[in-house]
Amino acid sequence: MGKRVLWPRARGARRTLALGLARLGAQVDELPLYTAAVPKEADAEALERLRAGEIDVVTFASSSAVRNLAKLLGDDLSLLEKTVIACIGPVTARAARRLGLRVDVEASEHTVEGLVNELTQSPRARERRDE
Repeated sequence: MGKRVLWPRARGARRTLALGLARLGAQVDELPLYTAAVPKEADAEALERLRAGEIDVVTFASSSAVRNLAKLLGDDLSLLEKTVIACIGPVTARAARRLGLRVDVEASEHTVEGLVNELTQSPRARERRDE
């Protein structure tokens, strides 16, 4: 490859992309731009809706989102037992399962569009929607 690549990323992101590019001969300059972390203040209305059982689907687009929601909930994931859990791909789904979540939808195309498509086809999501 012989190219120089700039990789803007989250602090603490997996280095899979950088390592793959380096194996192809690229020089990768990593630029951490942000930290995926638990917010200092969570949206009170969203948390209240979750506690009231009004949330039908929880989507995760990253492993850090799974871990951060767990921290935000004080590791009490029982609030998610009745929701459909949808993950953007296998790495995120693995993180959810490690924390004890049941993954109902896992996108085969690891994009937001792929996740939405899987959700629209999911029997579990349809069941939840029809309740």
